[in-house]
Amino acid sequence: MIKKNILNLIQNQYKKKPNHIYLEGVDGRKFDLKEIYSFILKFNNFINKKKIKHQTKIFVILENSNLLTLLFLAITSSQRIFVPINPSSGNDEINYIFKRLKPKIIITEKLFIKKIPKNFKKKIIEIKSEENFISEIFKNKDERIKLSNINNIAEILFSSGSTGKPKAIVLTHASMMHNLIGIYKQIKFEKNKNYLAVTPLYHNNGQFIPTLIPLLTFGKTIPVNSLASIANFWNLIKLKNINYSSVMVTHINYLYYNKIKTTHNLKALFCGGAKLDLDIQKKFSAFFKVRVLTNYGLTETSSIAATETFNNFNTGSAGKPLFNNQIKINKLKVEEYGEVLIKGKNIFKKYYGQKKITNKKLRSGWFSTGDLGSFDKKGNLFIKDRLDSMFVVSGENIYPNEIENYANNFSGIKNSFVTGVLDKITSKKIVIIYEGKKKNFN
Repeated sequence: MIKKNILNLIQNQYKKKPNHIYLEGVDGRKFDLKEIYSFILKFNNFINKKKIKHQTKIFVILENSNLLTLLFLAITSSQRIFVPINPSSGNDEINYIFKRLKPKIIITEKLFIKKIPKNFKKKIIEIKSEENFISEIFKNKDERIKLSNINNIAEILFSSGSTGKPKAIVLTHASMMHNLIGIYKQIKFEKNKNYLAVTPLYHNNGQFIPTLIPLLTFGKTIPVNSLASIANFWNLIKLKNINYSSVMVTHINYLYYNKIKTTHNLKALFCGGAKLDLDIQKKFSAFFKVRVLTNYGLTETSSIAATETFNNFNTGSAGKPLFNNQIKINKLKVEEYGEVLIKGKNIFKKYYGQKKITNKKLRSGWFSTGDLGSFDKKGNLFIKDRLDSMFVVSGENIYPNEIENYANNFSGIKNSFVTGVLDKITSKKIVIIYEGKKKNFN
């Protein structure tokens, strides 16, 4: 079903159903597969005229939109490297990223130009109007693209992890295609469904279920500005007749605590990025009559590495590993849990320009996630905490997540955060910061 790369996938789908509407904006602008494929070929001509060679990094700084989706598909398909930047990133972070990767070309709009370092200003292609830019691309000639090596770089995404400077994570076409087929077969998506892309394309959460899965299954993706999507969520679900969406825990929590009774055709929400409280997961599903399937993955695993399914949900876990990647637990001494290690063709190629940390995190094909987890007897993966969140008090390993989960069960506590501070006698002492549900709670 899936061949070498994103271009090959698009070619296959275009040949089967050229008039299928794949992409639709909130404003109603639609693109069928024939237009998608044509945009890619014309973009290839456009970028070739600027003498941007294959495997050259192209930075894109835009919010979720039709254009960002088109550029994601066109840049990767044309064998250039898609490097999306979060428009909300601070100046220090953006300066660091530009200095590290040195882009040849930057596609952005006026609103974000001020964030770009001065020595890169001449490399900017400014989008004055999304519609006009798309029209200008369509004025170019079709220029065929030769299918290239499956191990070529498709994109570089940034993830800072829990500490330090953002790491540039290199994903190949092979890792992305492998992950896509793993997600598709694990969840068993139907054809011809509508997907709302509320999670941004500069994170892999927004690239797979809401963008690539509908391409694979002749569905439709509707990208929306992630900043405006939460408050408008149910209106968009109803307006666009959405069946599936991929969300973060913050989306679920917000929607749960701001309940709105509504009718819809939403079948499931796929939730990752952090641990979702099981009680909220169950109550959300009951109130809104929609399944919430939790999952686990990192940018380094392309996207999802384990997920709940329609036959296995509300488990309190991240579900079971995808059939085509392996997950094992590197046990810690006497603890029942240990570090989560993942192996498979979905694993990233390297951290760009960081050979030492790449070698540390990738050993014999296994990726050391830095997350603590365990399996139950049914093979469900439970993520406990970050390994680097652990601290020691009087010789005992303390995991903040354990205490936070316990504290959050108190009737007066809405959220809590646990950390360790230096102590002369015990090495560290536990400090808990909490948000009360009532103003007079103490």
